[in-house]
Amino acid sequence: MKSVVIDSERSLDTAARLRLVMLRLARALRHQASAALSPSQVSALASVDEFGPLRISALAALESVSAPVATRVVASLEELDLLKRTDDPEDKRASLVELSEHGRRVLESLWSERTIGLSSRLERLSPAERSRVVLALPALEKLARDH
Repeated sequence: MKSVVIDSERSLDTAARLRLVMLRLARALRHQASAALSPSQVSALASVDEFGPLRISALAALESVSAPVATRVVASLEELDLLKRTDDPEDKRASLVELSEHGRRVLESLWSERTIGLSSRLERLSPAERSRVVLALPALEKLARDH
């Protein structure tokens, strides 16, 4: 029974450390990149890019926000010409949002900035530390996919 308690405590400690590291790393990457877009705008663009044209209700569900919040985010991205609306071929009363060409270029640029920033941080690690990060990636990717 004692090993279960120790394993549970170790798991909680690991989770707390991982959460803090991820938060700090995400914040550092956001701050180094263009501040023209809010985190919620970037997340919405990334979701539309990943999942293709979406109804605003589907985007709201993916982003874990209410429909009115998703509508406001979409409207702000439309004003910046980053998203565009198209008719839903399955329901003419509804519309879908998708990346505009400008939105695709902006998102690619943002990802490039953040990837370069993270790459420079990785280069500050020793070869052994970088190797451990590479070995941890499959587990981290699995954590990111689990809902």
